Amino acid sequence: MTGTSMHPIRVFVRWATTQRKSVSIIGSGPSGFYTACRLLSKSPIPLDVTLWEKLPVPFGLSRYGVAPDHPEVKNCEQTFTEYARKYLYPGVDGHTFRFRGNVTIGKDLELNTLMKRQDAVILSYGCSGDHKLGIPGEDDTKGVFTSREIVNWYNGHPDFAKSEKLNGFDWESVRKVGIIGNGNVALDLARVLLSCRENDIWAHTDINPFALSAFRRAPIQEVKLIARRDFVHSKFTNKEYRELWELEQYGIRGFISDQYFDASKIDLTNADRVQKRRVEMTSEYLKPFNERTKKNYRKFPPPAAGFKKHWEMDYLKTPLRINSGADGKLKSLTVCPNILSADSKIEPLAYEEIDYDMDVLITSLGYGSSPLVDFPSLNIGFAKNHVYNDRGMVLNTQGSIIPGLYVSGWIKKGSSGVIASTMADAFEVADMVITDLRSVASSKSRAIDISGVRFTTWKDWEKIDLEEKARGKFQNKIRDKFIDTNDILAFLREEIPSSIEDGSHIGPL
Repeated sequence: MTGTSMHPIRVFVRWATTQRKSVSIIGSGPSGFYTACRLLSKSPIPLDVTLWEKLPVPFGLSRYGVAPDHPEVKNCEQTFTEYARKYLYPGVDGHTFRFRGNVTIGKDLELNTLMKRQDAVILSYGCSGDHKLGIPGEDDTKGVFTSREIVNWYNGHPDFAKSEKLNGFDWESVRKVGIIGNGNVALDLARVLLSCRENDIWAHTDINPFALSAFRRAPIQEVKLIARRDFVHSKFTNKEYRELWELEQYGIRGFISDQYFDASKIDLTNADRVQKRRVEMTSEYLKPFNERTKKNYRKFPPPAAGFKKHWEMDYLKTPLRINSGADGKLKSLTVCPNILSADSKIEPLAYEEIDYDMDVLITSLGYGSSPLVDFPSLNIGFAKNHVYNDRGMVLNTQGSIIPGLYVSGWIKKGSSGVIASTMADAFEVADMVITDLRSVASSKSRAIDISGVRFTTWKDWEKIDLEEKARGKFQNKIRDKFIDTNDILAFLREEIPSSIEDGSHIGPL
């Protein structure tokens, strides 16, 4: 063996008498990875950090939840990669990092086993379910999808990329689309659906070709975004909002009725800069192009042929029921108007019904979460889309702290916040873990046998990453993703097995 390959063993022997600790993190999305990065960068105690992921590849919501034309949002993956590479072998601070993909906790490996053999376990597996409207027709009408289904589909998530429900749908007859919700995900959906035929937007991205082909077959003319509250309570960011307006350069026009937007009636006395800019932006973009007073809103002239598609922000509506025809296909959505009380509570006027004709309805209500299968036997508290916790310390169903078990990210507090807020939350939880580990003497056996599982390692991911980028370069794209777990594993079988980091036991190196 070379001097380099001997280095990890030599260094480890020097630390063998220290209070070395082991930490497992379940979930390799932004929350899990940021938690790992914080532990590795701040812990004074040498740590063995293992990141567990049910998919063969890392990054979770960053890889499968961010719109394909927003690669800059995925910059966090560069940071994660730097940390993974730095700590793949023990360094001067003694930490090690391992990635174990294609391992489902609760199926391939019990959570109880991790808790018995690791000094700390952190739940960071995010939200992989859907919030529901809870109205008639939601679950049995053809043409009704959740935002998670569509987003995972166009991002090439292995569980959705080849979905028959999505790929087999009659997209050729879709002209009108309704989206319930007006957060950033809803705006992403509208932008993708309306601009899908524009090669200069999508040709160089890693969007799932099955989804892109389906969208391009759809003669979409109108997308209506439906919100329960008023314009002032909109959930989207100004960046996403501006991108939607700027689609007018492709003949796609935005509209908001003066019933829901009148700048003269919006009190901006105590408004922040973001709200003031949003009102200004809306006021300017609603004007004809040549009548706009600020150059910032005249950067992209509309085509000479005029507008062929449009989107509309519709406010103060509550969905009541989804209506279908004899063939089970979506026909319309019935809503009622809302009014806001003095304390901003929604009061639906259920007696006043309005029908919106549409061919597809997408519910963008935020992602839901679910407990791991081991939760009941371990008496772990879970309700309302999050794990019971006290500032990140997991609680049992009686409200008592479960020692050594923590939670970070969306599974801690629900599906809200952008990647930056996820980072802050992950850091807080990691700092708590570091503090607790200082006062706990490790007497646990760290070895975890997963020899019966076809797991993937960080080295495997680097091979996959290089292959995707190489395939993408051939097509003049950022990357061409693997969209099937079996294809990923088959590709790895064809590769020469790595002599580094291929052990099946998680334990001291």
